Amino acid sequence: MIREGFPYPEYDLFLRISREDIHVLCYIVEGEDNLMNIRHTTENGLLKVIVTGLQLDDSLAFLESIRSILNMEVVEVRENPGHT
Repeated sequence: MIREGFPYPEYDLFLRISREDIHVLCYIVEGEDNLMNIRHTTENGLLKVIVTGLQLDDSLAFLESIRSILNMEVVEVRENPGHT
């Protein structure tokens, strides 16, 4: 779904990551200007991150590159339905 006035879809990335590593991930992501938006943990304990369609590949590559620092896994990627 592409929202009117917004030409590129957003994607939700769901990460399996420990609470302690979420804190570290937030610090690391702050250094990557406007790459992704860390939202909240879901009811099933996954961390939800939002990225634009233009940055989806870069975001996934970035997350893969820091897996040696943090114990995390991208569990699911899906198009954002237009709400957090």
